[in-house]
Amino acid sequence: MFDWKICATNTITITITITITIRTHFYFTSLTIQTNRKKLKYFSHIQHSAQSNETTDPGIMTNRAALFQKSTRKNTEFERYLCDGQEPAVLDATTSKYIPLSYFVTPHTQAAAAPAPASTPRRTSSRNTHGLADHMPFESFRLINLQQRGNHAHSLVLFKSRAITTNPEQIAIFECNGQLQQSEIRVIHTSPPPKEYTDDSDSDSSEEEDEPGTVYDVTQLYFSPISPKVCLNYGNDKYNPGYCGMFGMMAMVFFRGGFRRGFRPPTTVGGFRPPTTVATLDRPGGFRPETTVAPLDKGAGDAKGTRWIKKWTLLLKYMRQEIPDEPECHGCMGTNLAAQVQEIIAAHPSTATGHQQAEAEIIRILKQVLHTTKNKRNNE
Repeated sequence: MFDWKICATNTITITITITITIRTHFYFTSLTIQTNRKKLKYFSHIQHSAQSNETTDPGIMTNRAALFQKSTRKNTEFERYLCDGQEPAVLDATTSKYIPLSYFVTPHTQAAAAPAPASTPRRTSSRNTHGLADHMPFESFRLINLQQRGNHAHSLVLFKSRAITTNPEQIAIFECNGQLQQSEIRVIHTSPPPKEYTDDSDSDSSEEEDEPGTVYDVTQLYFSPISPKVCLNYGNDKYNPGYCGMFGMMAMVFFRGGFRRGFRPPTTVGGFRPPTTVATLDRPGGFRPETTVAPLDKGAGDAKGTRWIKKWTLLLKYMRQEIPDEPECHGCMGTNLAAQVQEIIAAHPSTATGHQQAEAEIIRILKQVLHTTKNKRNNE
């Protein structure tokens, strides 16, 4: 409310009242500037930063769920961009969370190649029984849409890399809910894990003959080293409206984004796209056409190739940390990082250029986290 009085003469006084209503979502900070010994106060409008790490502002938190719902289509299109246009595989877990290893890959174990005993049921289905990873080239990934009871869905990512040495097939499944009890699936196999991939403490028990029909939980062998040991994906709906997909996209971006020096890019199933392919993204459909890449020679780039595993493990440790001075219901540091990734995706258009820019920004914040974490470890 402003009252302006205009005095034209000594006998006439005109009062003009102007009411101004301002609606804004901007925050105000006051800047005090001294000029000629007079203090003049100015108000500058400062928009909320998408890169803010603050977690105590209720305005930020209440917007997470709304932004997540609003960005459903953008999230799907960005996932498709990361996968070079390939649709995710669909895994039906509506009846059981125990998934045979053969769904992901044809096992390389000797027991799997040996003739099955008469008491062991054989497959009678005539459909293709190849695992997802069988035709995936090395240094690639495949997004998996896990369908659960009650029309719920969960995001998994299957990686195939020579840097993965926790199982003979050299694959790993990223599950943001961790390798232990909170995981949405358990990977089972009809043969025990090879001794060279298990702890020595298990060797005595493995020598005993098991009854026909025994199945083994091999989840940790095929979740390591990509998945965290314990769950990252927690926090109430206000702080974590469903960020399993965000964690999966972070894993895919990390794999694509220059962390795997020494390997040949790109591949036909996921994988990362080199910077020189920007022009090809402008082709019809907005995606790079599928190309065939010669397989990497065994042993080539092993020293450099394992770097992305070490860096990703370091990033997982950071994300699993508790948020300082915040309750558990607010999630972990990974929850905040996932919220930043969501804001970046939402801020860019669903175009080839927009997707490239969003990916570059995500890579930048992941590198910042790694840099900060390394410096902290060095100073301890």
